Parts: sequence; structure tokens; C-alpha cells
Amino acid sequence: MDAAPPRALGILIGAVLLLVGLASVALGVSQLAQASISAVLLMWAGLPIAGAALAALAAYRLYGLITARYVLNRNGIGVRWGLAVEEIPLPTVRLERPPETLRPHLRPQGAVRWPGCVVGSGEVEGLGPVEFFSSRGADGMLLVISPERTLAISPPDLAAFQRSFIEAARQGVLDPVHPRSTRPDLFLARLWRDPLARALLFFGISLPLVLLGFLGLRAGSLPDLVPFGFDSQGNPDALVPPGRLLLLPLIGGLCWAVDLGLGSAFYRRVADRPLAYGLWGVAVVVDVLLWGAALSLLAVA
Repeated sequence: MDAAPPRALGILIGAVLLLVGLASVALGVSQLAQASISAVLLMWAGLPIAGAALAALAAYRLYGLITARYVLNRNGIGVRWGLAVEEIPLPTVRLERPPETLRPHLRPQGAVRWPGCVVGSGEVEGLGPVEFFSSRGADGMLLVISPERTLAISPPDLAAFQRSFIEAARQGVLDPVHPRSTRPDLFLARLWRDPLARALLFFGISLPLVLLGFLGLRAGSLPDLVPFGFDSQGNPDALVPPGRLLLLPLIGGLCWAVDLGLGSAFYRRVADRPLAYGLWGVAVVVDVLLWGAALSLLAVA
């Protein structure tokens, strides 16, 4: 038996979230291109970042829904959901409807999900760790229980899937599948699991964004012209409109993006990771210097 979960609702909501994310990116970028320095500048700067994150998460979940399959035969039961694959020998499996007492607690924890896309993992009392590959809530789930793990799935017809399971078990095993549990080794996930890389990248992008917000909040108190740079004697250089100060966080952001790309190339090899850390650290140092420059220029203004 080869079945796909009901996914119309999940795909519809995911597509809406994807479009909202892309529209947020386009709107934020278009406003930044013509906005003057002001307090609302921070909102326009944050909108593309939030929109890009939303679009990426929605696209990843949509890919999982579109490719989701449950495969059941006399040799084993398998689940494919995007880049995640589970295969379990049939003789080691029990297939059950979740008890009424567990259904209120049967949901993933801390995962990005929405109605029609119930994916992630959670600790359920009485079951232990549970991996969710479902497009419905607990009332529409089946539990695939094995000695190693429990999977929560949502075939389109629960009764038919259970009958197929019983028939496959009665037929006996011809060629048992080997237990398999694979998850995508995403590069960003590896970076997130590295505390030093996470800290350097976080500070590298946070400092320019905070500087952008700081300049926006100070906009009301700035004169029509502000100095932008110093001469060789340390005196303020030519006066320019205050919008020119936006180049400072822009330079910091570009430096972070370049160092992110170069550092990522080195990070993939364990022996070269100190170089990656060094590049990401350079971005933080540049941000600190830009903060110093901005504060000095504002003090003179």
C-alpha cells in the first residue's frame, strides 16, 4: 500500500505563508530604497529579514507535504517526508490509534507547524519520544510503535491502512527491510548546533541592525546636515544629509554577508573551521568600529 496524507489544507496555508513572506521582502526592500532616515526605518529594515525567514520555513514545510508518502508492505513500513526517511521492519511494529487519554497531548513541541502540517518531535507521556509526520491532529493519526521509536502518521483512510497492515503481517516477511532513520544534514542546522558559530553570526548581523534602529530613533534630533568622516587632523569633514549615515549599518551588513559566504566555504572542513571563525569574528570587529564611528559623528553633530 502506497498512500499520501491529506494535504490540501496544509499546502493552501503554506502557500499563503510563502506568498506573505515574499511580499514582505519585496515591500521592505522597496521602502528601504526610498525611505529617509526616521524611526520607521527599523520596521522597513526588519520586514525583509522576517519575510525571508517566513518564506524559507514555509517553502521547506511545503516541500515535505508535497513529497509525503506512507509505504506499507509485508516487509516493512516506510515514511518519506521531504528529506526525512523512516523505514522499520514490519515484525517489530505495532500500529494503533492513539488512546483518548493521550490525544490532547499528542502534538510536536517547538516546531513550526500549522493546520494541515503537523510535523516535528515531542515527548508524550506514556509513549516517550514521538516523531510526527502528519497532516491531521490526534483524531486523524495512527501510531507506528517500534522498540526504537514511535511515529505519528495520518493516512487518508485510517481503517483501510490498519486492514492493510494486518493483511501484510499475516503474509509473512519475504525480504525484511533494514531499520533506517535519516534526517537532512542541513548546513544551517550544523551552524546552529555550533555555539561559537551561532554567537559570531548572531552578533555580526545584530550589531548593524541595532545601529540602523538607533540611527532611526535619533533622526528627530539630527540637524539638516551632519559630518560624515574626519580629516587627517581629526576635525569633522564635509557636511552631508543625515541619510548618509545609513551607509554605516549598510557597510556592516555587507561585510557580514561576505564573511558569511567565505566563512561557510571554510567551515565545511573541520580543519579549516578556525579560518571560518576568524572571518566571522572580523565582521563583529567591523561592526564595533562602525558603531564607534557613528557615535563619534553623532557627538560632533
